[in-house]
Amino acid sequence: MGHVVVKYKVTMDQPEEGRPDYDGIAMKIGELEEVQTFEIKPLAFGMMFIEVQAVLEDGEGTVDEFEARVRETDPLVGQIETLEMGRL
Repeated sequence: MGHVVVKYKVTMDQPEEGRPDYDGIAMKIGELEEVQTFEIKPLAFGMMFIEVQAVLEDGEGTVDEFEARVRETDPLVGQIETLEMGRL
């Protein structure tokens, strides 16, 4: 089976007080085996998002499984949006 490269935009839910620990959350996501790169980028009004690039097996359900694992890294992980996808 082949592989696909997927680039994601991961946004955070806002906590009751303060702002999310973007660096800490990005490091947790970066520890996932499939993640090749990650970068914190500005979104709007002081909010940030984490851009994640991952190499995944090309098969049914692998993208959904990876996205579920990203959501499990931290309770503040909100929306995960696919920005780009391509085959290797």
